Amino acid sequence: MSDIKLDAVTSDLSATLNLPGSKSIANRVLLLAAIANGESVLNNIPCVSEDVVLMLEALIKLGVKFEKLSESNGCASYKIYGCNGVFPVKQAEIFCGNSGTTIRFLTAILAVMDGEYILTGIARMKERPISDLVGALNDIGANISYLEKSGYPPLKIEPFKYNQAPLIKISGKTSSQYLTALLMAMLLIQKKIVVEVIDELISKPYIDITLNLIKMFDGVIGRDSNRYTVEDNHSYRACNYTIEPDASTASYFLAMGALRGNITVNNLGDKSLQGDKNFAGVLALLGANVNCSENTITVAHNSLRGITINMDDMPDVAMTLATLALFAEGVTIISGVQSWKVKETDRLQAMYNELTKLGAKVTITKSSIEIIPPLRVTPNVVIDTYNDTCTAKNAP
Repeated sequence: MSDIKLDAVTSDLSATLNLPGSKSIANRVLLLAAIANGESVLNNIPCVSEDVVLMLEALIKLGVKFEKLSESNGCASYKIYGCNGVFPVKQAEIFCGNSGTTIRFLTAILAVMDGEYILTGIARMKERPISDLVGALNDIGANISYLEKSGYPPLKIEPFKYNQAPLIKISGKTSSQYLTALLMAMLLIQKKIVVEVIDELISKPYIDITLNLIKMFDGVIGRDSNRYTVEDNHSYRACNYTIEPDASTASYFLAMGALRGNITVNNLGDKSLQGDKNFAGVLALLGANVNCSENTITVAHNSLRGITINMDDMPDVAMTLATLALFAEGVTIISGVQSWKVKETDRLQAMYNELTKLGAKVTITKSSIEIIPPLRVTPNVVIDTYNDTCTAKNAP
């Protein structure tokens, strides 16, 4: 990737924005549509997102048929011809790049099918743990093995032999995507199964997204505290759905409004499925002027002050908060970010490195970061993105 030079903003910003769809929601609905019965039409798919491109390429390898109906401003509409729970291709090697949603969701779905598959990715993917998910799947009859380092991709998946286990236990403290993957896959077994989270569940709002989307595709999952019951008399049926704007992406623009100007994001508000919409409330705690309606969020500049906050439910936008801390008066302490270490890069160390370059005094623990802003942000600094960016060729 080439360097990008950012010049100082010398005037207030004012804009109303229509942003691309959420890649997190997109990868869920693409896979649900692929395993559903019937034809689904999905709109506002962010077709230049690397995660989405990798998922679509994986579906092609698995024999799923789809059509791109239209494309505009980096988003597309697709018609997906569902496979009714059975992928046509029974043997494939799938490259997942550094996309956590792609490899985790596919691991669970392919693990309960009758095929032989290899899932692999770039070097960083081979450092991202997946043993909690693999262990839970193998406990009910999946046949997943590690091809290199135990507990990490690449993975070999062989045909599923359900052992009638009525209860699956899984840890939720590393990633909520493991639970999401399990819940999406369990409906394909067509048996009543209870999934129990045995410890802390981070990023809980993402599970709400998953349950809502499963319901849109006619799946039924009951929830009682840390237990999720997958019923045996329901299967996925096709539906039409428009992806809402990506709330994580919106956080960057809303932060601009908090710093300098007035920014409105359309089609994102109180009705959004995404927990990251609540970043607007975090900006209000910082001191920004915030107004939310059912379908819009507006943030305007005001003096910012440091806060102490747990971002366990919103770890992705916690990075935006950490950057804003450079411009707030006083100390900002962000806890609940232990998942940063197993993201596309070690985000905890990365934020320490880059905020320090900019003049902040930074202290990190395994689950928190404390930022004391500089009197003046250091100019002319080269920021390393650690390949933790959303770049891709256009989707098929």
